[in-house]
Amino acid sequence: MILRVCFVALAILATSVNSARILAIYPVASVSHQVVFRALTLELAKRGHELVVFTPNPALPKDRPKDNVTEIDMSESYQLFFKLFMHAFEPVRGVIFPAKQMSEYESLKMMIAFVEEVYKMEEFKKIISDKTQKFDLIMAEALFVSPLMLSKIFDAPTIWFSSFYGSPNAYETVGAPGHPMLYPNYFRGKFVNLSLWDKIYETYLEFQFWYNTRRVLSYEESLVKKYFGEDAPSIDELKNNVDLLFVNANPIFEGNRPVPPNVIYLGALHMQPLKELPSDLKTFLDNSKRGVVYVSLGTNVRFETMEPSLIDVFVKAFEAMPYDILWKFDGQNIPNAPKNVKIQKWFPQRDLLTHPNIKAFVTQGGLQSTDEAIEAGVPFVGLPALGDQYFNTDQYVRLGIGIRLNFETLKPEELVNGVNTVVNDKSYRENVKKLGVLMRDQPQTPLERAVWWTEYVLRNKGAKHLRSPAANISWSEYLILDVVAALATAVLLVLAAVGIVWRTVCKIFRKKVKVNKNKKE
Repeated sequence: MILRVCFVALAILATSVNSARILAIYPVASVSHQVVFRALTLELAKRGHELVVFTPNPALPKDRPKDNVTEIDMSESYQLFFKLFMHAFEPVRGVIFPAKQMSEYESLKMMIAFVEEVYKMEEFKKIISDKTQKFDLIMAEALFVSPLMLSKIFDAPTIWFSSFYGSPNAYETVGAPGHPMLYPNYFRGKFVNLSLWDKIYETYLEFQFWYNTRRVLSYEESLVKKYFGEDAPSIDELKNNVDLLFVNANPIFEGNRPVPPNVIYLGALHMQPLKELPSDLKTFLDNSKRGVVYVSLGTNVRFETMEPSLIDVFVKAFEAMPYDILWKFDGQNIPNAPKNVKIQKWFPQRDLLTHPNIKAFVTQGGLQSTDEAIEAGVPFVGLPALGDQYFNTDQYVRLGIGIRLNFETLKPEELVNGVNTVVNDKSYRENVKKLGVLMRDQPQTPLERAVWWTEYVLRNKGAKHLRSPAANISWSEYLILDVVAALATAVLLVLAAVGIVWRTVCKIFRKKVKVNKNKKE
């Protein structure tokens, strides 16, 4: 008994010694972003760390707070999200697509509004103005550079955290190479089976995105001056404060981009342990003789906004399919729903996909949904509409785990044929199962890896020693343009000298020929 008491006391003491104070800024009002951040927040809290988190999706119920977690509720920013979302996107057949009238620069700039909401909050102003406040680590959503200012204010290391892939700016900041064909970025609409014209156009898109990112960073720098003072460092200086970059994607699925050691791939961080299915759902799946196709378009692509003609495409397709259908439908009830269709506003997707009777997954191609289906070994029919969904569904095609269709031209027979293809061609299921095995074959779970590296930064008071020499350098430095210019100048000087010598020799030769000719005459 005494030994047990001593052990518990030592454990408590160890926790108190090793616990740290962490400030986290996760401002984007999107569930798919926040479920990733939430998983790490709760695990760090379990390990005794104290966290102050700005989030639009608090993880803890207000009536059951934790002593070591303070969540600053930004849920009102969802109103801002829907306002910006509807302005930035336009419906095509009732499906939200990026608005053609809005430039890429305006779309990128729009996102900065989320982090500016943080700076306007009284709670934030109190934290940065209180000289007694101390934080051992800053964690910030990697879509934004300005929160890196907190690293300077609190003299603390920083982990930049992306809930999906790294952005071109994030990879450039840590020194990971980019290439429009070899390592395409997540905003790209297409990168598989490219014609020569496609390659030219996609390369143009890469450079256009890079140019617009620089413009947005300039705008974000003006916010740094506005909220932190005119003497605040430049954006390029702040980018040097990044110690680690967390990327919530699996490198195999992204395309095996070469990265320096301070880029930590997590992948599927949001996934929780499996639970029992509700009894009615389990009965439906168990009793299906034909197999079940699961249909869900996530949270941002909504059936309730679709034109009736497009809803009818799905209804007719489901009626013609030789399978039972589980349809996550957020609109009003469908009076003409086929008998083989079970409709609900929500399904326990992670648990449902692992049932052996699930034959295929019709999805918008969100990364979290993709991770869950790969884990379960279920092939895809992708219908992308926005964000990284085009990138993900093109990866389905590249990896042979699914096919990609188009909302704008979708017909019932296309959807029927697409589902039949991934169900009847066994290679799709075999490929996705193999991919799942490869992606899981790691010494740690994603959450264990995230915690270990977070505490690594805390133990070592940073991780600048893992930083690449290529981190945050200009293109002129990266491409050693000064060396190229010097060599080009040297070559030109040599060519000029050769030219001068040649002209001189020719001139002398012509004179001699003329003299000899005169003598002969």
